[in-house]
Amino acid sequence: MKRMWAAVAAAGLVALSGCSDGAGEPEGTPSPTTTPTLAEPVELDYYASVITDNGADLALVGDWMSQKLRVVDAEGDEKWSIDSNTNEDDGGGTEAYSAGESIIVHDYSGTTTAYSWADGQEVWSFDLPGSAGSCRPAQSFGSQSTSGGSHLGEGDLILLENIWMDSEENCEPSAEGDIVLYALDPETGKEAWPALSVGEDGRTFGGRLLELAPDRKTGIMSWMDGDESMITRISFDNGTHGSIPITEAREINDAGGDYFTVYPTADPSSLTYVYGSTEPDDPMSSAVTRTAKLSVPADLKASDSATMAAAEHSADVSMEDTFDAVCSTELRFTAEGKPACLQTQLFASAVKYQGSDGAVDGWHADAPEAAVAVIGGLGGPQWEPVDHGDQTLVVVPAPRDGIAALDAATGKTVWTTDGPRLKEEGETGRWGGQGILPDLGLIVVTDNKKTTFFDAKTGKPVSDHPAGDYSDQSSSGRFVIATNEDTSTMWAVVDT
Repeated sequence: MKRMWAAVAAAGLVALSGCSDGAGEPEGTPSPTTTPTLAEPVELDYYASVITDNGADLALVGDWMSQKLRVVDAEGDEKWSIDSNTNEDDGGGTEAYSAGESIIVHDYSGTTTAYSWADGQEVWSFDLPGSAGSCRPAQSFGSQSTSGGSHLGEGDLILLENIWMDSEENCEPSAEGDIVLYALDPETGKEAWPALSVGEDGRTFGGRLLELAPDRKTGIMSWMDGDESMITRISFDNGTHGSIPITEAREINDAGGDYFTVYPTADPSSLTYVYGSTEPDDPMSSAVTRTAKLSVPADLKASDSATMAAAEHSADVSMEDTFDAVCSTELRFTAEGKPACLQTQLFASAVKYQGSDGAVDGWHADAPEAAVAVIGGLGGPQWEPVDHGDQTLVVVPAPRDGIAALDAATGKTVWTTDGPRLKEEGETGRWGGQGILPDLGLIVVTDNKKTTFFDAKTGKPVSDHPAGDYSDQSSSGRFVIATNEDTSTMWAVVDT
């Protein structure tokens, strides 16, 4: 393995030979360019997962047993570290975003902080207001970005959103209402637009509050205002919003609960309404969903009020059950910002992948039974959509051994690999995750006691490395970590 990666690095160095000192070169000769190369794997002596990277030579790694966040380089050497808040009572986990020279950490402590990638010095911090502004405790706010990932570009925002169902008892919200959503400018840490609230009778459902539209310019929020079922479309450029009741349209929902989720599609007038499951107490039942197509006005009347509420005028809203394939889970985005949706669905005599590229209508593709437990479900592994020219790919266990790359727009197979890879449930080894290294055109899969690098264009294996029986994988675009028990193997993209 080492010889193979050394050869790759040597090829890059040969391409640059004779350009190191510039001696004898005519004036105006371009500076030598760098070539991205996969560095030798390094071992970390702790259970680690990569959260994000700076797009170059540093990664933020979670050391969860020690409750530390460590910034490491491609050789695994620590540059600086901070304590992390992983107390389950406070929401647990850590989310982080790379924005230029800063890394922004949200750890459910009530404070979101930006640090310098270079030395860990604090750049800014934002403290969530206490009960004076909201009946939601500061620890009940999670985060996501309008980029759809952990790398922020120009104009992207960090959204701090309430993820708990219930507000604090006997709490009186401010005159503006009960704040549930903040938007931060990642450069300054200041609010990009005024925080948004629900009224006195407003109720959220827990979990992700806002679902990003495929173009990442707006999001859809599902909530209750007293007895009214509500959806709100929020514009990310200025925070204006339009709300509409869907109570009457929801009469087709016979699941018997108030909870519902609405996902945006590429058509603003057609949303996906998701409800129902066979056994609410059975995690596997999340693979059985019922869906309806929700038709709403494409242009809801915009408001800049701090409190979200339905417009006074009536709107034409309708809903129709559908058995067609639709995207009924949240979108993921490629490095270039293209959307993809992937989940498994149980049918009477088959297991299918269900997905889309954010379009109103999706697709079905054959899936192995074991995929239900490991792809897209609660606690499932990380998966990353892949840019493939004009296509977007989703990489999944193939129905008959190996793995398959499916076109996110059609579900048709672009390539497959030879198996076996995915083990049946209960056997040693499992699908531990899939990532992408865009600079190298490599897809990385941890499965069947191996971590394997594949050519993203063809699916041809490039190399494989031993992994533990139950290894998990995490990736960030420039770094990949496969973790088993208390040790981890890390690969990094370096520029030579």
